[in-house]
Amino acid sequence: MFVLGIVSGILVFLSSVGECGTEIPLKSFDYAAINCRKHSVLLTDFGGMGDGKTSNTKSFKAAIDHLKQFAYDGGGMLIVPPGTWLTGTFNLTSHFTLYIHKDAVILGSQV
Repeated sequence: MFVLGIVSGILVFLSSVGECGTEIPLKSFDYAAINCRKHSVLLTDFGGMGDGKTSNTKSFKAAIDHLKQFAYDGGGMLIVPPGTWLTGTFNLTSHFTLYIHKDAVILGSQV
């Protein structure tokens, strides 16, 4: 495993090996995300744009809020695809995995 960084005091890991179960192929991406959780969504499903200019704070919050409902039904995983994702602060939740693609960059902002 590779430690990517610390997000809100929580270590975020990346791995190229499916450690939690079946790998799930994702449309239009050249990788398979590890499937640690029963429910998963892409940040782009919630209007996220990885252009490095658009604020994605609302997209992160909406995706995490959506996945909260699955906390006791196998958990949820938010997949951040390749791109540069500008965002303000957001809170993570229990039974949740934040999967950050190796070619994704999360830029923090105060907005």
